[in-house]
Amino acid sequence: MSMVKKLILFLEMHQPRRLRHGVLNKLCDLRHYEVNESIINSLIFNDEVNREILNRVADKSYVPTLELIRDLSNEGFKAAISISGALIDQLLMWRPDIIDLLRELVKKGTIELVAEPYHHSLASFISGDLFLEELRDHVEITRSLFGQVPITFENTEFLYRNDWGALMERAGAAVVLTEGVDWVLGWRSPTYVYGAPNLKIRLLLRHYRLSDDIGFRFSNRSWDQWPLTADKYMAWIRATPGDFVLVGLDFETFGEHHWRESGIFDFLTWLPKEAHRADVDFAHPSSLVNEEPVDFLDIPSAISWADVEKDDSAWQGNELQRIALNHVASIGNLMKVHGLEKTWKYLLISDHYYYISMKHGPSGEVHSYFNPYNSAFTAFKTIEDVVVGITCALVNAGRNRGRYHEIK
Repeated sequence: MSMVKKLILFLEMHQPRRLRHGVLNKLCDLRHYEVNESIINSLIFNDEVNREILNRVADKSYVPTLELIRDLSNEGFKAAISISGALIDQLLMWRPDIIDLLRELVKKGTIELVAEPYHHSLASFISGDLFLEELRDHVEITRSLFGQVPITFENTEFLYRNDWGALMERAGAAVVLTEGVDWVLGWRSPTYVYGAPNLKIRLLLRHYRLSDDIGFRFSNRSWDQWPLTADKYMAWIRATPGDFVLVGLDFETFGEHHWRESGIFDFLTWLPKEAHRADVDFAHPSSLVNEEPVDFLDIPSAISWADVEKDDSAWQGNELQRIALNHVASIGNLMKVHGLEKTWKYLLISDHYYYISMKHGPSGEVHSYFNPYNSAFTAFKTIEDVVVGITCALVNAGRNRGRYHEIK
C-alpha cells in the first residue's frame, strides 16, 4: 500500500493600514495639545478607504471562504493561517464577525495559527530586538484572542535568513515556513523537512510552482492546464516526490484575486474529496515538528516568496524604497518619546515599501494588487510627507512644551 502524502495548505490573511495623501502641512500646523495618537492617526491613515476595502474583501473572500472551510472540516480539511496584527486591529474595529469565525475554526482544530511580525512589517531589517518584539506581540494577540500559542512561525512574506531563523526560535518557533528557492535548494526538493545550522527549528519550504498554479494561473484561460480541477490538482500533489507539499497562498486568492465566477470556491469544495481519493491527507505544519531533517540549509542572504526574484527586492530593491525605510526607522525614538510607538510600527508595514517598487512584467502586475497609488513616486512621497510631517509636529510640540531636550 502506498504511503499517504501530506498536503499543508498555508493562507496569509493581511490588509495594510493605508496612508493618506498630502498630510505634510496639516501635520506641521498641529498645535502642541493636538499632538496625540488619536489625532495623528486620523490624519495619516486613510481609514475611509481601509474600511471600504476591508468590507469588500470580507464579503467577497473572508466570510465565504471561512464558512466553506467550516463546512469542509468534517471531511478532513485543515489549513494553517497567519492573520497579521495589522488586519486583526482592523477586524476588531470593523468586522468582528470574522474574528468569531476564525475563533470557531481554531477551536474545532481545523485551523492552526502561524505567528508572524505583528504589523506584517519589515522589522527584521531594522533590528533584532524590534523583530523579536513584533513576533512576541503577535504570539500574545494570538493567545489572547484565539486561545492558541503558535509554534509555527513565518517572517513577513516568508522572508528568511539564518539570523532571522535564530530570532524566530528565540520567540518560540519550532517550525518556520519559508520559500523553496531554487538557488538555495540546488538539486534538493522543497518537499522534505530541513534543518537550520546550529538551530533546533524545522524549515518547511513552499512549493512555489504548485502554489502558483492556484494563486496566479487558476483564472488564466490561456494556460495549457486550464481549467484546473480538484482531481487534476490532487493527482499532481500525489505524483510529487517527497514527504509533503506546502502550498502557500494569499487568503484573498479565494474570492478576490479569483472571483467566485472563476470556479475557485467549487475547486476548494472538491479538494478534500479528491484528496481522499488520491491518498493525500491535509496536515498542519506543526505535525512535522519531530521529523528528522534530511539536510541543513545555510541561507545567509534574504529569501522570500515575493516576485520572480524571491529575495528582498520587492521592498528594498530600489533607492527610494531604502530611503523611505531608513527615514521611518530614524524617527522611531522620537515617536516613542511622544507615545506614538504603535503608530510608528504601522509605518513599518511592508506594503508601504512594496508600493514603491518600480518592477515591470509579472512582478509589476502583482505589485498593483490593492495598490492605492498611481505610481511608485506617489507612494514614496506619501510616506515621506508622513515622516517629515510627524517630525515637524513633534519638534514643534516639544518646543512649545519646553521639552525640546527630550527629542534631540
